[in-house]
Amino acid sequence: MFGFEHLLVILIVVLLVVGPNKLPDVARALGKGYAEFKRTMDDLKSAMDQDDTVRGLREEFRSAQREVSLKKHLLNSLAADEGNAIRSAVYEEPKKALEDALAEAKQKQEKQE
Repeated sequence: MFGFEHLLVILIVVLLVVGPNKLPDVARALGKGYAEFKRTMDDLKSAMDQDDTVRGLREEFRSAQREVSLKKHLLNSLAADEGNAIRSAVYEEPKKALEDALAEAKQKQEKQE
């Protein structure tokens, strides 16, 4: 963008405006300003990178929470199904067998009378 001629014109104008005695002080101040600007930009980039990292970790955490919640729901459903199967095997089947045996005994008794 800037050629050597442009920089030379800018330096001459600065030399005329500031003067030869204060030129080193101005150059030093510009150097310090540039260093501070660069440090601030590096800090900003670092903060943005940390923000992206935190955002990624937050998304991973939420995904893990959803997965745990889904697995918990699935386990509760499986436990309920298993509980129903156990109740059927332990309670309902013997109850039905007992009711059938009582009905059969009642029928035999009625036939005998």
